[in-house]
Amino acid sequence: MIRNNKHLKSTVCALSLAALTLGSAVSLACTRFVYMDPQNPDYPVTARSMDWADDTDTNLWIFPRGLERSGAAGKYPSLEWTSKYGSVIASAFDSNVNMASTTDGVNEKGLAANVLWLAESEYPKAAPTAQKPGLSVAGWAHTCWIILPPLMKP
Repeated sequence: MIRNNKHLKSTVCALSLAALTLGSAVSLACTRFVYMDPQNPDYPVTARSMDWADDTDTNLWIFPRGLERSGAAGKYPSLEWTSKYGSVIASAFDSNVNMASTTDGVNEKGLAANVLWLAESEYPKAAPTAQKPGLSVAGWAHTCWIILPPLMKP
């Protein structure tokens, strides 16, 4: 539980002001940062930018637990499952079915997922004879609620 903590309030205000200031500058990349307050390590503060030349046509979606889902792996076999956790997500490019995607979200257990874009990124292609069904980047947030502690260490 967050108590009346002056340090946390001042930290959130400072980060909010910094985010507003940084948002007014010209930038050509998406950015995400996380601040872990030593006084409140259970309550990280995160912020991000999405710097696109065009409107991303963002919408918010609420997905209840128990939905039948598909891994959306394109022309390859996709993983199929029933979601264990409900989530709230932000989507981009909803008006273009060929580009629509989840960009950010959080599930009911508090696991957050954020997708950053870097034009130079290269991702491995699934083999046409893959033995395991595929899963899109955003799909795993519907099946997990915690990241293993070893993965969280710097």
